This record gives sequence, C-alpha cells and structure tokens, in this order.
Amino acid sequence: MALIAALAGCATEKRTPLVVPIPTFTPSSSPVTSAPARIVGVLPTGCDAIASVDEISDMVGKPMPGQAKLVNGSADASIGRTARMDCYYGLGTSEQVDDAPVHVGLASYGDAKAASTRVEKTVADEKGAGAKASDVTVGADKGTLLVGRKLATLVATYQATTVVVIASLDVVPASQAPTVLAKIADRALSPR
Repeated sequence: MALIAALAGCATEKRTPLVVPIPTFTPSSSPVTSAPARIVGVLPTGCDAIASVDEISDMVGKPMPGQAKLVNGSADASIGRTARMDCYYGLGTSEQVDDAPVHVGLASYGDAKAASTRVEKTVADEKGAGAKASDVTVGADKGTLLVGRKLATLVATYQATTVVVIASLDVVPASQAPTVLAKIADRALSPR
C-alpha cells in the first residue's frame, strides 16, 4: 500500500517539461559543391575521358555526327611539352581533322612556366592573325577566348597542363563562344 501511495504521489506531482532546442539551419543562396579534380601529370587516354560526343553535342546545342577522332601528339623538348592529345568532334564520315567543327587538345609540360609560356605564345599568334581576345572563366581557372573570322579558340592552363578548344563559328556563334567553349575546356581539364 505504501508503494501505491508513493506512486500516486509522483503521478500528481507537477514537473516542468524538458525543452531541447531544435537546431536551425539557414540555407545558402548557392549549393556547396566541390570542383572536379583537374589533370595533374599524365594526360588521360581516349577522347571519352576529355568529353564524349554526346557531351560535346549537349554543350554546343547541336548533334555532332560520328565518333570522336583521337590524334596522339608527341613530346617536344624545344617548348617543354611532355605529351599531347587532340580530339576532333563532328567529323561524320570525313577523316580530315581540319573538317572537324570542334577540336579539343590537351598538352602536358615539364612545369607550369612552360605551359603558361605556350598559352601566351598561342594568344599572341592568334591576336597577330586578327583575332579579338577576351578573358573567360574556365571552372575555377582563367582562360583567353580568341575570336577570329571563322573560328573561336579558347586556351587555358592548369598547373602544367594546357587545353585548347577550337570551334567553327558556324557551330558555336561568337556570342555563345565564351560560355560554350569554357564548359568544354572545364570538362576537358577534369577527365572522368
């Protein structure tokens, strides 16, 4: 009986409820994402590592017929290049790489200075041929867009790797070139 009386006394005793604060979070205006890994050292193998035909088609907003054509370049000690690869998109049945409406090239160099020197030379050569130059953002990096009479060319570097993207103005109009070529260059520098 004493136990029942004690329990009944506890049941009537008023207690203050325990209040646990609920954490709140303020959403940011932009999602937090990590940048894709960049090429450091050895170049990827195959054009699909740079960008698939479907990815290039999506980025330019037009179908690119055929398969990507890979041309492996060679080292060139005179400019510090250790490797080179070029991928040509939109050839269809043509085997002539000069006919490709989109060309993406990667090259690795002995060091970042050699890579930067090569980009500077490319920019100077294109400007000398009449191309108009402007700065563009390529992912977290910077690049230079060069627009000539028939082609738009974007060159950029990440550490000791360079990327060049060349597109016919018939496929990528000059007004779209900064965005489209920057996407392609960003994808090429971040192989999967």
